[in-house]
Amino acid sequence: MACRLVPAEKGEDEQTVAEEASLVFPPTSTQTILATFTDTALTVPGDVTIPIPPNKGTRSDGAYLLFSPSGDASAQNPAFSPDSKAILFTMFQEGYNQGPAGLYILPLANRPLNPSGQPADFNSTPGLVTLLFEAEYDSVNLPGFNWNAKTNRITFASDRQDIDEIWIIAPEGSDLLSVTHHKNKVYFIEPSFSPSGDWIVFEVDNDVPDSQQQGSIWKVRTDGSAFTQLTGGLAGISDDRQPNWSPGGDVILFQRRIPPGDDWDISTITPDGSNLKNINPNPESADTDASWSPNGKCIVYSTDNGELPVPNIFVIPMNGGKPIRVTSSDTYEDGAPSWSPDGLWIAFESHRGPDEDTPAAIWLITVTNDLCK
Repeated sequence: MACRLVPAEKGEDEQTVAEEASLVFPPTSTQTILATFTDTALTVPGDVTIPIPPNKGTRSDGAYLLFSPSGDASAQNPAFSPDSKAILFTMFQEGYNQGPAGLYILPLANRPLNPSGQPADFNSTPGLVTLLFEAEYDSVNLPGFNWNAKTNRITFASDRQDIDEIWIIAPEGSDLLSVTHHKNKVYFIEPSFSPSGDWIVFEVDNDVPDSQQQGSIWKVRTDGSAFTQLTGGLAGISDDRQPNWSPGGDVILFQRRIPPGDDWDISTITPDGSNLKNINPNPESADTDASWSPNGKCIVYSTDNGELPVPNIFVIPMNGGKPIRVTSSDTYEDGAPSWSPDGLWIAFESHRGPDEDTPAAIWLITVTNDLCK
């Protein structure tokens, strides 16, 4: 479907534009829909322009602003393509975690090969792709390894059939397939591919308020067979969420808390559900949004480390050890990190204001080889 460019109006009300954008995307499209953006505005199908704030370059910690929609729209959950040349992310149209939500791909053609160089102004790079957006539904990806190299497929969760199921899609927008099919009132969310591409690990939540949630970790083959529970259960004692399969295929990480407590720790299991380990048992910190380094030796995650005013991005060896701080912001929450497969970058979301419900933007920060040996 073609997109006609619409000049941005000076002084246009950003909230009105963002609300309008949520209504005009094709409600049932599964095709690749091209959009473009300049340094001032994102233009999408339906004659709608969403203003983009001026790129503020780098923060004091060296993080670089990649994409930040204005108004209520929130860009979240960045994840790299297998060749590190594009970023997949979810954009919520009505605020942080407030749908409708869709999947977008941003090519990084101008990203320098030398990580010590200053990145190009990505907001002037054309070619933003709307992979999947339906105005009444939420389609959401997980940070980490959800774009599989062997199959070139992306896995995500969507309620496009009125209940959250696990789906896969090609990055061109073709071959949309529902992997799971269920009727009971539970939610299948947060999927991640195995390196082989024939398994998906995901989270199952029951239909209760978030404070009462007791999520569990499951896996399923991409043909929908071998549905297997790995942790917890809907009547279990733990709340397990956001699984990510390791690059080597031998370990699955996830975040766990023991209700009613709010202490989140990073745990790992083997793919058969055994050998449970707590990577960073720290009752004073909330450790969330974990995913893997490309060599599988480290875990990148979001934490307040028990002492920070807001969560930042940290890295820890997969067998435990001293956490290493990657981002440094005392004002804006950093979360949902993903490490590029080439090892040069970590992408993450950061709230555009001090409140945790403020819409988020996508940022990049360079990493050195000695961060995870």
